[in-house]
Amino acid sequence: MAKYQSVNYVRVAEVLVDLGMITQEKAQSVLDDFGDLAHEELKPHHHIAYALEDFAVAVSIHADDVDFADEEYASLLTEAAALTGGKVTVDNFRFDKDVPDDPDDGRGVLHFDRNGERLSFVIEQESNDYFDVGASREAIEALSPDDDPWSFRCVKHQPSPGTAEDVMVWATAEQREGLLRHLDIEFHEPF
Repeated sequence: MAKYQSVNYVRVAEVLVDLGMITQEKAQSVLDDFGDLAHEELKPHHHIAYALEDFAVAVSIHADDVDFADEEYASLLTEAAALTGGKVTVDNFRFDKDVPDDPDDGRGVLHFDRNGERLSFVIEQESNDYFDVGASREAIEALSPDDDPWSFRCVKHQPSPGTAEDVMVWATAEQREGLLRHLDIEFHEPF
């Protein structure tokens, strides 16, 4: 049986650098920002996946109230595209609401361009206060460039309270294997 190794920001930084996901300079910058907190154990386990966002290799699909989700999808997808280092651009966002006169209804169709290609996703979240997590995940996965080893994948949650947010990681298949091996982070297959 393998001995458990506690995980903190320092360990996450080491793994990300070793896997080629970030530079040593980026790792040091994040560790400097966290100061002494960088040495504290990340508990519960899902906080390890959330830490990846601080290192700019992941984006979270927030489960909290976002006020007007129909307007926030653009920010979420722009944040995800920024992780690709310019491989992916997104623009020309449009949200066609099913009930245009009801600002509280979140259902409709999200349209945007990925590298000039028009994509559309059906949004089925009735409340405009929250993201449709499934549609958000599918849209972020669609940002993955064609014929490129890098792609977005969703972290599998460990069953525990407070793990409702999906974490989408930008990595290669080999890097995802390394994250599983070194940090016990598992990934879903794409939608």
